[in-house]
Amino acid sequence: MFSLFKSKHNCYCAFCKTPRNIYRKKNIGVMNIIAAAMASIVVMFAIWQEYDPRVMIAFVVCLAISEVFVQIRWRLSVVCRTCGFDPILYVKDPTAAADKVKVQLDVRKQDPKYLLTKPLNLPTITPKKAEALENKGKGKLVSRSI
Repeated sequence: MFSLFKSKHNCYCAFCKTPRNIYRKKNIGVMNIIAAAMASIVVMFAIWQEYDPRVMIAFVVCLAISEVFVQIRWRLSVVCRTCGFDPILYVKDPTAAADKVKVQLDVRKQDPKYLLTKPLNLPTITPKKAEALENKGKGKLVSRSI
């Protein structure tokens, strides 16, 4: 019952298997619309001290701003902070996602603050299977290059 009121969803990274939280809302909901209406009414009375039809413009602007902030918050929470894996980018372009993970892991390897941390649970592939995948033309394997 209380899971309906939670704003974050517990899950694991698809690449490094680290536990993390992702925001549930990708778009605005009813409460955001009500908050935008209240904010536009407050702005209307603060500027014009009476009802003015220009409040609709303020309402639309408040809706647009809240939609942008909710989508940015969701999009930033989807990317893994540990390995840099981005599932949205992976669906669009797997090689770009692999390059992003490789850059993040190279930075992690060079940064001294990660020397004593728990190692990542990166996927392992046998050398025989890695060679077969590379010969098949599936791209460069990130886990083999680390």
